[in-house]
Amino acid sequence: MTARPTIAELAFLVDVDDTLIDNDAVIADLTARIALLLGRDDADRFWSLYEEVRREREVVDFPRTLERLGPTVPDARAFAQVAALVLGYPYENTLYPGAREALGHLRALGPAAIVSDGDPVFQPAKIARAGLVEAVDRIFITRHKERELARVMEALPAARYVVVDDKPLILAAIKSAFGATVFTLHVRQGHYARADAGQARPQPDRAVNSIAEVTRLTQSELGGEAVTKKR
Repeated sequence: MTARPTIAELAFLVDVDDTLIDNDAVIADLTARIALLLGRDDADRFWSLYEEVRREREVVDFPRTLERLGPTVPDARAFAQVAALVLGYPYENTLYPGAREALGHLRALGPAAIVSDGDPVFQPAKIARAGLVEAVDRIFITRHKERELARVMEALPAARYVVVDDKPLILAAIKSAFGATVFTLHVRQGHYARADAGQARPQPDRAVNSIAEVTRLTQSELGGEAVTKKR
């Protein structure tokens, strides 16, 4: 007989881009460096293809973007440098202050997983280069996490979940779908946090101004009281 998986009281589902990694800063740096390597016209083409692929795939996909860019760049040496820059970007240097400590704090309270939208090849490599693989118990790569969270929950059983994300609209969609099963924690970092904050309904259960602030939250402040009351 197959043993049933242990059900945790509380589990944490944590986003990556602009929650643990300063992705806005990464894009700004890539924009400047790609322009230097390719020149303005080819650099503009790179970002145009980036958005084209993003619309088609519904996630950022750097390998596919580079695949489409390559034949359009006359200088193969410059393209090789851009490919090396993009595919080998040092994400370990782009973590927000306190990101690893926040994961450690959450993991002390219950199992913690990264749940990140992205392509199935580059995004896991990005997470590994950022040094986050050993910082969590599980990693899930999704296309639309708000639509795939049931699969994540089945793989990581818990009485209740804390979803940590910078995007208030995604948190609102998850709260609407799962109700009291989830506690939504909004990390106000990155451009999505600022642009979408007023549009989210329902509003997040709690908000912090940085991922570092998570280390100061107790289990009850992270929604743990609701689990205790069910006993």
